[in-house]
Amino acid sequence: MTGKLCFMVTPKAVLVTGSGGGLAERKIRARDVWAARLCASRLDRRLGAGEPPENSAVLAVRAQWLVRPAACRGLAGTLQRVLALTDGQPRAITAVRVSRRHVRAAAPELQGLVDRLLAGGPVSACGVAQLRALLADGSGPVYHRRCPDDLAARLREVRAALDAFGPMPR
Repeated sequence: MTGKLCFMVTPKAVLVTGSGGGLAERKIRARDVWAARLCASRLDRRLGAGEPPENSAVLAVRAQWLVRPAACRGLAGTLQRVLALTDGQPRAITAVRVSRRHVRAAAPELQGLVDRLLAGGPVSACGVAQLRALLADGSGPVYHRRCPDDLAARLREVRAALDAFGPMPR
């Protein structure tokens, strides 16, 4: 097992690393779900850094939430809105300002991620967590025009992390 996926054994259980080093089925408890919600940002950072979801039940629960089709569709919608903010059409004043230069330069990568997320199929929790972090970073290349980071390169890294266990067939 690569550590990039969290396999659901049953709707009420996850696989976690057992005391002997192998994987063991563990029932999900209500406190696991609550902890995954309350500590979402911290758990996302751990997953985005590549920590295997099976390291703990709470991490596995969070990983399962991140890779749900509905969560992927929501991220795709967010990326579409980011792209729409740079299309030159007059818009009502919004609180969100994106770096038009960075986003326009990375438009092919952004659209590729939208297509990948909407295509369905498995994605890694690591890649989803990295994308969420990139979209939440107000000082990053999505929003800050003076950010020295190359948004297109960061998006290619996210795409590679999303498909860490192999690309989807076309």
